[in-house]
Amino acid sequence: MNADSRVPFKFKLGQRTDERIHSAIYAAIVTHQLRPATALQETALAEAFGVSRTIIRKVLQRLEHEKLVVILPNKGARVARPTTDEGRQVFEARHAIESELVRLVARKHDERGVQQLRSIVAEETKAQAANDKRRRVQLSGDFHSTLAELAGNSVLAGFVQELVSRTSLIIALYEVPGTVPCSCDEHTGIIDAIASSNEALAIERMSHHLKHVESQVDLSQSTGGVDFMSLFSSALGKRA
Repeated sequence: MNADSRVPFKFKLGQRTDERIHSAIYAAIVTHQLRPATALQETALAEAFGVSRTIIRKVLQRLEHEKLVVILPNKGARVARPTTDEGRQVFEARHAIESELVRLVARKHDERGVQQLRSIVAEETKAQAANDKRRRVQLSGDFHSTLAELAGNSVLAGFVQELVSRTSLIIALYEVPGTVPCSCDEHTGIIDAIASSNEALAIERMSHHLKHVESQVDLSQSTGGVDFMSLFSSALGKRA
């Protein structure tokens, strides 16, 4: 693995081993280095991190709770593969929750929080200029997670963290080729509305931003069963 393909995360001083491993696998999933449905073998991961399978199992169970991993009996763990229905539900939930969060932040923001958000967008702008998609995806998620934390509601912040992570999987699966990523200006516009304590404008800009994100994926695809008889009837010389 070369330097450019490494997972973009940093260990925090004093983190427990399982926390560090969780951070690494989490980052690899949300930045699309581990694609949906990728098998996560306990033995291979234990060897990669130099720990026991017990620790890896604990981390995978936590990621399953966060909806990023599925663990199937006798088949092991895999990166989750959300359906199109789940995708639509995730975006519906984000619209509802993040509209309320941005209203709360606009109502009681402070300069330190505003500067924290602007710092993230500044790094996001650099990543976009460098065409560093993985870094940009990570920072975009950081923006929304930080915004949730600034609202001061830890329950809602937890929901947003999960929804942002699941959105990353949805984009990895259903992104429309050639779509233009959201401009950092959209995040800046949200911050400006917050800084001016304009709750209505902050909600409007958040809604516009989330609609833009949703427009980048095609959730009209069916993920149900396939009618093989109809699909291959012409090849077999039969009428559909």
